[in-house]
Amino acid sequence: MTAMFDADTHVREGYFLDQVYNLSGEFAKHTPKRIKDGAYHEVAFAHDLEPWGKEVEKFGGHRQLYGPDRQGGRIAEMQPGGHDREKRINDLAGAGVEKQVLFCTGSAIPTLNEGPLGLALCEAYNNWIADFVKGYEDQLYATAVMPGGHPEGMAGELRRAVTELGIRAAHITGFSLTRCADDPAFDDFYATAEELEVPLFVHPASRGPLANRHKNFWQMHALARPTMAADTLVSFVIGGVFEKFPKLKVTFFECSAAWMLYWMDRMDMGHGYLNQDYAPQLTLKPSDYVRRNCWLTVESNEKCLPEAFEEIGEDRLMMSSDYPHWDCGFPGCAEEAATRTDLSAAQRERLTRTNIAALMRLA
Repeated sequence: MTAMFDADTHVREGYFLDQVYNLSGEFAKHTPKRIKDGAYHEVAFAHDLEPWGKEVEKFGGHRQLYGPDRQGGRIAEMQPGGHDREKRINDLAGAGVEKQVLFCTGSAIPTLNEGPLGLALCEAYNNWIADFVKGYEDQLYATAVMPGGHPEGMAGELRRAVTELGIRAAHITGFSLTRCADDPAFDDFYATAEELEVPLFVHPASRGPLANRHKNFWQMHALARPTMAADTLVSFVIGGVFEKFPKLKVTFFECSAAWMLYWMDRMDMGHGYLNQDYAPQLTLKPSDYVRRNCWLTVESNEKCLPEAFEEIGEDRLMMSSDYPHWDCGFPGCAEEAATRTDLSAAQRERLTRTNIAALMRLA
């Protein structure tokens, strides 16, 4: 079996919030203060950086899912791999993964805080993650976070992350607390991403405008990711971002493939009726923008992968384990993807290795 290139794994910066966001100057007062040590589900910090508010965090928390009493302790045992590079590499190598893309776990903190504070948080995290992968650059690939709450600082931070820190991809929230992804305030950032040929990774979270109304984490988790991703997709496509920036590369994470197939059809249904009044600048059908500008990660057991390959494109789907999350496909996902009989050998190779390497210009 060919070793897999995992498009979505997570670091656990939550162990070290006081180090990652050790802010100075006017923002020093926002530096988190450690109030409890322990395992991942136990460590705690006092800070004022959660953008969704205490009520949402109360119902959206899921630390209990990482306790040693869950899933026979399997998930708890993985958590040190969120910050121990050797354990991470060994864990994933044992599951057939050779290379991996790394994402921030608590991405709302740097990406949604508004104003210069948001930029300072992104700078701090990006410095930390760039240092985290030093010496492991041929196996661990950092993703820079972008200050969606401070659009004026996004282009400059992207350029710094790429040219000074050597990072190859940027995570975006898809919207801020006050703006959708097609807001002109983001245009300089998109132009810079296009210029630098940096793929933008839309990695949604377990919270969002719709999900936050609920008081049950399962409901929040089920709703937040696909609705946040759809919000972003509609903004990029119907909002005209892809028309304005035709070389932009945007990847959607952790929502599987079926949602994208639905939204391609859903957006196309309005084409020919609504575009003249509401989006006259569009020159393609919505689904054609998806095929030209979008990529997405999938899981090894998804039934619709053959259809997704056909509808979205052979070079657009990428495997992810989501290590070390409570619902990750580790350790069986690489073998499962590599042995699916409903995919051709070429499709399996694209899914598990070739597509993500090409997107990040490693091939």
